[in-house]
Amino acid sequence: MNVAGLSLIFLVAAIVIGYKRDINIGILAIIFSFALVLLGKLKMSMVLNAFPSSMFLTLLGTMYLFALLQDNGTLELLSRKLVSLVGKQGWLIPIIVYLISYFISAVGPGAISAQAIMIIFSVSLSVQLGIKPYMMSSMAILGTVGGTVSPVALTGVIVHDLTAKMTPPLNANTPLLISITIMNAICALVIYIIFKGYKLKMPEYKAGDNPSDFKAVSFNRDQIFSLIGMAILIVVVLAFQMNVGLVAFVIAVVLSLCNAVNEKMAFKLIPWGVLILVGGMSILMDVTYQVGGIQLLTDILKRIMNKTTAAFIMTLISGITGWFSSGNGVVIPTFVPTVPDLANALGGVSPIELIISIVAGATIGGLSPFDSGGSMIIGYYAQETGIKEKEQQSMFLVFFGLAVLCVFIAALVGLSGLYRLFI
Repeated sequence: MNVAGLSLIFLVAAIVIGYKRDINIGILAIIFSFALVLLGKLKMSMVLNAFPSSMFLTLLGTMYLFALLQDNGTLELLSRKLVSLVGKQGWLIPIIVYLISYFISAVGPGAISAQAIMIIFSVSLSVQLGIKPYMMSSMAILGTVGGTVSPVALTGVIVHDLTAKMTPPLNANTPLLISITIMNAICALVIYIIFKGYKLKMPEYKAGDNPSDFKAVSFNRDQIFSLIGMAILIVVVLAFQMNVGLVAFVIAVVLSLCNAVNEKMAFKLIPWGVLILVGGMSILMDVTYQVGGIQLLTDILKRIMNKTTAAFIMTLISGITGWFSSGNGVVIPTFVPTVPDLANALGGVSPIELIISIVAGATIGGLSPFDSGGSMIIGYYAQETGIKEKEQQSMFLVFFGLAVLCVFIAALVGLSGLYRLFI
């Protein structure tokens, strides 16, 4: 068996063994990455260079800052006040999270910056409502990736630049925005129904714990400083597109100098197991990608592609690739330029339909725990609740399952002909 096929087997083995034996999957992933390099007689630097330093700093910085805010009670009081605003209409909260996430992403920042803000609130709201973050945080992710194809948002700008260079130039802005918005709304609706969001009610609180009781409670001095820090984080990240992790480190240090937070307690609250899990799996997936494992899957799918299944297959290919790599940085810039030749070869297929399919798959997989979005959710929830490593790994599998589900739904939407409906 070649290294490409072996890499896929190792990927499955790391997940199964880690889950069954209650071993951190990230550690196993690093070991399997090492084994792949040895068996393939490749350079050891492939493993070392695969470490997701940018994602690690982003996660560590934000986890550190919000561990400080969790310890001084800022997040709990803020989330209680937010929950109190909807009264007893708990079923509205996921819908509101989705709409706000979509709007913030669409007006310019794009999905990455918007997720850094909305995931935090979605997890805090989930904790206050006494539910796992699967539904609420899915609404945050899906809202942001739905809005990111706006002509002024990150993904929309990238796609426009790529299509403008084609011969002849293509303008996919409007059909892209409409199709991706509808597709994301469908995925959000499915998840809302699966987790019975329509039945979501405000929990029965003990005396003194009801969020409504906290409407009149004022933030103390430390919490006010923390809120100012959060506001600065939001403005800097959304307006200036700076790395949220690095900005979070700066704000955390300033709050420490102001004696508004307890630095030592924050280190105890950071879920280090999640960081190892995400880092290790990212290394294995990067090595798998480099040795041709993902290409092997792609080639299998391409063999069954024709003009009828083109949108379906392209969505699957970009979605599978997007689980393990950057949609904006890798998938879209790699696949979109191939569209003109592919459309000509298939015949009877609109290039814009294929572009929409690629973007749909590349963005909808943001729930994957290999992506910064999915990993942030698990990390923040573990940080707020102190769940054990076994449950963290269960959440890892659930979010990957949701990512698979969403990519498959997006592919079915493509098969239905929606992606060519607004061309």
